[in-house]
Amino acid sequence: MPGMSEVGGWQQEFDPFTVLREGFGFVPNLLHAQAALPRAIAAHAKLEEALCFRDGALPRICKERILLSIAADRQDSYCTALTSAALASLGVPQAQIESLASNYRDAGLPDSDLALLKFCLKLSRNGSSICFEDTEVLRAHGFGNEAIIEAVVVTALAVYRCTLSVALAPEADCKPPLLRPKNVSAVPESTLTASVPKAHQKAERSGPFVPAPYLSSNEFEEFAIVQKSHGFIPNFFRAQTLRPDLLQAELYAVGSILMPEDLLTRAQKESILLAVSAANLNSYCVAVHCNMLRGLGLSAEEADQIAVDHRLSNLSSADMALLDFAVKLGPRFLEFSREDAAQLQTLGFTQQQILEGVAVTALNNFANTIQMGLGVEPDFEVPPVFEHRKMKLLDATPTLMPREGAVSLAETIQDADAELVAEVKGGNLEVFEELARRHTQLIYRALIAILGDVAEAQDAMQDTLLSAFKHIGGFEGRSKFSTWLVSIARNAALQRLRARRFTESLDSDDADEDRNFRPRQIAAWQENPEQCYSRSEIQRLVERGLLELPAKYRTVVMLRDVEHFSTEDVARQLRLSVPAVKTRLLRGRLMLREWLVPYMTRSSKGVA
Repeated sequence: MPGMSEVGGWQQEFDPFTVLREGFGFVPNLLHAQAALPRAIAAHAKLEEALCFRDGALPRICKERILLSIAADRQDSYCTALTSAALASLGVPQAQIESLASNYRDAGLPDSDLALLKFCLKLSRNGSSICFEDTEVLRAHGFGNEAIIEAVVVTALAVYRCTLSVALAPEADCKPPLLRPKNVSAVPESTLTASVPKAHQKAERSGPFVPAPYLSSNEFEEFAIVQKSHGFIPNFFRAQTLRPDLLQAELYAVGSILMPEDLLTRAQKESILLAVSAANLNSYCVAVHCNMLRGLGLSAEEADQIAVDHRLSNLSSADMALLDFAVKLGPRFLEFSREDAAQLQTLGFTQQQILEGVAVTALNNFANTIQMGLGVEPDFEVPPVFEHRKMKLLDATPTLMPREGAVSLAETIQDADAELVAEVKGGNLEVFEELARRHTQLIYRALIAILGDVAEAQDAMQDTLLSAFKHIGGFEGRSKFSTWLVSIARNAALQRLRARRFTESLDSDDADEDRNFRPRQIAAWQENPEQCYSRSEIQRLVERGLLELPAKYRTVVMLRDVEHFSTEDVARQLRLSVPAVKTRLLRGRLMLREWLVPYMTRSSKGVA
């Protein structure tokens, strides 16, 4: 299959089979299994060439250890055998290879290599739990930014390989080492974090985790192609500009797999990317692919529905089955079987279309892993309904490694209160006072915003803490303790608001009431440059404005705009219809805007 390969307008001379023979010494069956889609072979070979077949910031032997540890952790016998053979060809003793496949801690590696493998396994198992401190551990062990990027992308390649292996079930190229169910627990933190600077051992920091130089389209010509195909240059690509060699290989794969529309349509592929990203709990990729689908003509509501639950969308039965197939192949790969592909064939999908769906899913898992490993900042706002239900998805998503020693996604939620909560549930009731003290201000802010009355907020605070104390035994840790407290506070506040019905009803129909309401000042405004309000002053004004709103409008604005509940959830909380919530939200926003106008300028010529 040598020749010119066109990738979104970028052409290269590339012979994948020559590259594979030089790198592996043979062409693996995993590549032969993609023969029905030659451009998928070319994409895969390009990734292997850039990541594995040469030393980079990490030596090849180090990268092969990562690939082997992840393949073994996912119980993928094919990929384990392939990487074991690669390590043997590099002179690694068979005993060490078997140790890496069963428990990397017993392979006799130095602490720095153990720290790297721990990071990569954590990223592979539950990428959403990766934080800035994880990369700081690697820096403390001497790994630079380029090495961290390479480790993340090699981990993504391991996931890419395993996704293809699950779907295609190729015959092993060589005999794999024995895979035993095992407990791959974390290396003791004292071993891996002792040398991390104290300044970085406290609060977590959001991404990006690795700094990246800014490259224009003139400096990196492939960005011009991305701009043309995507309409913008996603932060996903910009976050990797420290390693343009790896980025070029990724863009080649994107151009080979995602851009052509001779089999699956671009909308079908974007729907796969969205549904699998949502199942992987990847907010960044959900936001990107929701936006891409809107650009392809899908309504915002329908794109959001695919993110939340594609089974309730308006997709055709065939496209819905395609997404079922992809999601099962993604985070639920242990449930996947050949019957899933056969089911698609009964719905009219060809072998090539199914193979392209597999390649798209594998590429999506590759991209999801990189985004979470590098902490790439979002390009677009994440659909609030997806973010609100993300915790529910954590509870509903099956564990990737359902065997002894595996860690479920729900178990990895970081909660600073977890130890104190455990003590209280264990009978040490005096510790509850410390828990309450930690969150007093948070609870009070939520109560005063809804109730608008200091005395009532103080009373509701006592009710909230008493209720939390009584029911803490039933707290299961599915959300953070602070989130659970705020939920109790919100319910207490709503009960008090409903008790005011004799003076101000929260449940009355808005059809006749306020019929004549019209905002008087709705001109666009901006921050007043003469008065130059600071962010804290503007926040104080907004808080004052919220408290001035009538309770029924203030409550809807708080729940919808501040706490980011969906319209449907707000309606259920307040026992209103969805149209009534939308009406109150619009009026509340306009009232707040009008209240703020005197503090803002209506034009560049003067101050109100």
